[in-house]
Amino acid sequence: MSKPIVIGIGEYLWDVLPTGKKAGGAPVNFAFHASQNGAEGWGISAVGDDELGKELLEVTKAHGINILAPTVNYPTGTVKVTLVNGQPDYEICEGVAWDHIPLSDDAVELAQKASAISFGTLAQRSEESRRSTAKLISLAPK
Repeated sequence: MSKPIVIGIGEYLWDVLPTGKKAGGAPVNFAFHASQNGAEGWGISAVGDDELGKELLEVTKAHGINILAPTVNYPTGTVKVTLVNGQPDYEICEGVAWDHIPLSDDAVELAQKASAISFGTLAQRSEESRRSTAKLISLAPK
């Protein structure tokens, strides 16, 4: 019996913390945890054609995370996290790769076999990612 395919669509980025950077993004974290619980988890996002994007894909591979994250002509996403009076404050950069998630043939094929799809609301801020997400959801088996 094959594992159910579970997809998380949306932001994949670097959380830039005072102590260094960590790979982040709720949809890809969701896919990772789905895999840890017996599913075939996949993240769908986009990364920039830059060092941060290359590093992010290396981290993904090292952790055994399945991801479809084509390289696009925008910088890899970052969220700058600082502490203000002991509370985290977030600066989410705009105009980044996951604002431009393309509708790839591989993503379409995966969506057509998905048992579940989750998507992040943050990536819905851009028309291109919103359109790709809606199309992939519409292709999932009912």
